[in-house]
Amino acid sequence: MTKSTFYRNGFTIVELIVASAISITAISVGFFILEIALKGNKIDEAQRGLNARLNDTLDFILDEVKASRRIINNELDITSLNSNCNYPSSGEFLFGLSLPDQALVKSDYKSVGDEFILNKIECPIVYTIRPSNSNEVMPYSLIRYGPQYNEKGFYISPSFRDFQETVLLEGIASTQKYEKIVCPQGWNNIQTIKGITFCTDKFNKSIEIQIETEASYLTNSNSKLNSLASTGGFSSIQDEAQVSFSSMDLRSDADSPICKGVSCCWIGVCLKSNKITYMIDSSYFMNENYDRHPNGLIVNGQWTSINDPNYISPEINGKSLIYTAVSSLKQHIYKLPTSNSDSNNQKIYLQIIAFNDSFNLLFNDGPRELTIENKIAALSFLDSLSAQVETVEPWDEICSALESDSVEQIILLSASIPTRAEGDCAGITGNYTEIINNYNRNIRSKSPLGTLIIDTISLFHNFCETTKNYDENNWLGLLSSGEESVCTHIN
Repeated sequence: MTKSTFYRNGFTIVELIVASAISITAISVGFFILEIALKGNKIDEAQRGLNARLNDTLDFILDEVKASRRIINNELDITSLNSNCNYPSSGEFLFGLSLPDQALVKSDYKSVGDEFILNKIECPIVYTIRPSNSNEVMPYSLIRYGPQYNEKGFYISPSFRDFQETVLLEGIASTQKYEKIVCPQGWNNIQTIKGITFCTDKFNKSIEIQIETEASYLTNSNSKLNSLASTGGFSSIQDEAQVSFSSMDLRSDADSPICKGVSCCWIGVCLKSNKITYMIDSSYFMNENYDRHPNGLIVNGQWTSINDPNYISPEINGKSLIYTAVSSLKQHIYKLPTSNSDSNNQKIYLQIIAFNDSFNLLFNDGPRELTIENKIAALSFLDSLSAQVETVEPWDEICSALESDSVEQIILLSASIPTRAEGDCAGITGNYTEIINNYNRNIRSKSPLGTLIIDTISLFHNFCETTKNYDENNWLGLLSSGEESVCTHIN
């Protein structure tokens, strides 16, 4: 009898234990690798987010720089034009941005050409850096204080009362750990405040800025992510305080006052003496309700009338002529150095005269030293001006200034034509502009007084040149025909 034997395939217990150990090890390694990959992805994601926030902030700052008139790098200058221009004291000052008059909504732009409604942003934008709050990324936060804006980029709060504080970027580093930006030669000194380094050019129109940020990528971890970025840009808006339309051959007078390191200028005409008289046309031609200004434009250098409509109301940037003259002169006088200032070594003697059929004088006894009290009086005087009488008579005060040792420069602004062209001036009868020019050239220039500088500003219509206005009248150009004088047209 034959005996059969059966064999069965399978794993022994030892084999199963070894196989399980290998599987567990493989799975553990897989999880470990997956964990590293996920952690790496989280770090990359956090780093990308940090970089994106930093670059977005720099782009935002650059956009506001481009839309500003100039960069303010002196903290005291924030309140120089308006004592209400303060900002939260919790932050350390970085720089400010002076904004031009701007439209607040798209509807402020009209379809008739260059007539549009502009609103004055009352105070500069101020950027500061402060310690982060408990709900913000440590250690520091970049703060913007200024007007708010809508989704289309229009500012919606021109009044300083509506300015708000906005956190632009959290997690600003406490120090700059990496190599700093290099500023061009001749620029203002480079400044480093916490993790922000910047510098501006000598005209305060351009800026180079670098920001370093840091953030934890794990909760309650000392592990930090760092991000570093820099950019540069410049203001593309004209700053009237730095613009002069005077010809290059005008004298460089040692008596010319300096405003905050630049020439003192009123809508393009700069002071060339410290004895200055401003004359403003306050006739009805400057009034917003005057609607009889002839309508026309310059074609091939020649005034050409427009018949539909024949007449228009006077406006510059959507504002009346008297408002333009008064508001611009107020800003100019704000900037003039006073004799009360410790930093001022040059006294200014000032007079303001408003003329129509008579004269309204700031000081009845002639120009006075520009003290703080007299500056306040000048600003109040300008606030009280109105344009009501339809007559223009500037001659008597100009003729009087010809023989005065207290007036060395006149800046006269007008939007109309004098009622009279002839009369008595400096003891002579005849055409006013001829008498003034002859007396100035042949008599005053040869006396210790020296030539009386008469700069003129033609507002709206161009009375600097005969071919550029409806009446072919260049009385303002004739008044400023001296070598040291200039006639400027503002339209």
